[in-house]
Amino acid sequence: MIGTSDRRDGALLAGVCASIARSFKWNVWVLRALFIGFLLIKTLAAVLVYAGLALLQHLVPAIQGKSQQKGLRSPELSTHDKRIEELDRRFRKMEERRNRAN
Repeated sequence: MIGTSDRRDGALLAGVCASIARSFKWNVWVLRALFIGFLLIKTLAAVLVYAGLALLQHLVPAIQGKSQQKGLRSPELSTHDKRIEELDRRFRKMEERRNRAN
């Protein structure tokens, strides 16, 4: 179910144009205008392409999330997570020291 809370920033319908524009750093309104032109010329094809992209857009993050849970993560993310854990540990130590001092 796609509700307003599930929409990404800048999404109007299913967020396909906004997502593509964000990925390729294009102007979202130009992409939407191109899609409307495509919709006027080839209505059925445009609707099918949009629906397919909308489904793909919402399935890919779910698939990526499952693969990351199985341990298929990039080394960069692993390093990033370790750094965040270390910073969190240091922050908690600082809080403990401050609480003891008070």
